[in-house]
Amino acid sequence: MAFEQLSRSNIQALWRYMPGQPYNWSSKGSVIGQPPRQVTALDVPEGWVAPQLTRLLLPFTAAAKGGSRSGSELHAIDRGQFRLVKAEDLRATRFPNTFICRTCGLFKTVRSSDPGPTCAVPSHGGMAQFSWGEVHECGHLKELSVPRCASGCQGAMRLCNTRDLNTYRWYWMCGRCQRRSDQPIVKWCSTCREGRPQVMRVPQTSAYYPQQITVINPPTRGNYGALAHKRVYAAAVAQSLGLLPKGAEGLRRGGGSTATGGAVEQAREMAATLGLKTGDDLYNQLIAEAKKKEGDAPAWDAQVDSLGRDPDTIEEFGEECRQLGLAWDAKPLTSQELLDGDEGTELEPIYRRYRKLFTHYGFADVTLLRELPIAYIVAGYTRISSKAVATTRRGTQTTQQFRFFPAGRDSKFPMYGVRTETEGLLFELDKLAVVKWLVDSGLVADPGVRTQEDAQRWIFSVADPVVDVFNAPENPISRALLGLVHSMAHRTMKAMASRCGLNVDSLAEYLFPANCAYLIYANTRSEFTLGGLEHVYRFDLEDALRELDAETRCVFDPPCRRDFGGACAACLHISEVACARFNTVLDRNLLFGTLPLSASPASTPAKSGRKEERRWRGYWSH
Repeated sequence: MAFEQLSRSNIQALWRYMPGQPYNWSSKGSVIGQPPRQVTALDVPEGWVAPQLTRLLLPFTAAAKGGSRSGSELHAIDRGQFRLVKAEDLRATRFPNTFICRTCGLFKTVRSSDPGPTCAVPSHGGMAQFSWGEVHECGHLKELSVPRCASGCQGAMRLCNTRDLNTYRWYWMCGRCQRRSDQPIVKWCSTCREGRPQVMRVPQTSAYYPQQITVINPPTRGNYGALAHKRVYAAAVAQSLGLLPKGAEGLRRGGGSTATGGAVEQAREMAATLGLKTGDDLYNQLIAEAKKKEGDAPAWDAQVDSLGRDPDTIEEFGEECRQLGLAWDAKPLTSQELLDGDEGTELEPIYRRYRKLFTHYGFADVTLLRELPIAYIVAGYTRISSKAVATTRRGTQTTQQFRFFPAGRDSKFPMYGVRTETEGLLFELDKLAVVKWLVDSGLVADPGVRTQEDAQRWIFSVADPVVDVFNAPENPISRALLGLVHSMAHRTMKAMASRCGLNVDSLAEYLFPANCAYLIYANTRSEFTLGGLEHVYRFDLEDALRELDAETRCVFDPPCRRDFGGACAACLHISEVACARFNTVLDRNLLFGTLPLSASPASTPAKSGRKEERRWRGYWSH
């Protein structure tokens, strides 16, 4: 059969069986995923994820266009030429359709609907699928092409020396006249005509890298309308400044509507319930009090404007802030609520120590999000590398082309996703401690802030949004904040993994650098919540926090911390499946202080062109 139906869950399909993804299927050999015949709309609005998709695609477009923001991929997002769907069925077809005789090397290419061929020599029996193919950065994936015999004898060709894994030593030979072909195994890419493809086993990671985004607590299509107003990004920034309530309610209020209406509207509804009519004294008093209440509300939009940032910057800050703001709708449990609920029990002394620990490690609070909706969306894929720009073994740089999945009849590119529910721990740093750390490290002059809100306002005024997942920000303050938050997140994941029953690769991070916060959540890619993080929060958080600075060294110190950025596979690096930034912008010097003669990656360029030496005061140096 050319096609065979696969039986897998939506989560499994998203990561292993997507269209264009090669993989091994049971004992039937190598196959490649095909577009599903049936899809349903994912309950996540396209407009809500468009900003994240733009940030995902921007590095690829910039690398291909020499830094330009224009590109067909970005235009597809801007025009809404995509749809979020959930695959309801899976399909795959045999690939590659090349076969080789393991005895004599005879090589044949057949149609996908044909059965596996047998060798021309009867005693050699059936031929084995040859699961090697051409793979190129442009997305090219093709079977090996068989050349003709240079003698013109029309003999069948043999692929020789394939037992050697070095493909440069392979060669073609005519099975009739025994003449060795001068043709290489692969020439130029037949798709883009630029560069030569690599010959590799098709069912492996480097032949398909899913380009995915994670959406924290997305709205449904039904309630998206109230959050789709033009001031949503500014309202999200206002939430971070404490000018609007957290959660979706605050975002709705920023657009002029709430779930229950404004104060005046509620007063009118109450008057109607009481049977009061216009002109009644009590009616007039209710409306007057409601108007006074609305008039006393802070002018949040004016305060956001006073930051002095342009609309694009506010929008980029707002995208991060709205993700953080919506996390507070995920049935949060704060440390104070934990203490209040167990007052008088044997757990009360433990919970009372939480606040001292938070202060010791520079946290404002740690909150458990018990029912955290999350959506995983695979927007497309790349080949050879997951990054927009990759460096080869020879030191040359190559650019990867982002590939959408094949468009359907509506000319929209499908993006496959799954909406599920998980649990997470939200760590919010003490912003005053962060500002003091920046001042003590000599990065900025003392801004004189005295409250958390003033510190957040100052950060919005001097930092830049982090929009590139591959490259570090150029703004030194943004880079320092990102490095601090990211390094703390990795230390936290390692401390949590040994206590929550999940491997560190089964946890994931979501970073909010402009808000000095990060989220650690269970990334089990399953349909249910395990409850391991809640167990740690209730019973093991104290030990987990004490482990953050229990060991400041690395087995490769002092070179790791002094000369190689203070991060390596032995100390801060984790699997790229769990890391949001491919293990970049990490530095133990930010946490524990700079060793002598350090060349920290967060150093700012000096006027002379050389990196300025910066001695960081460790955030956890007490």
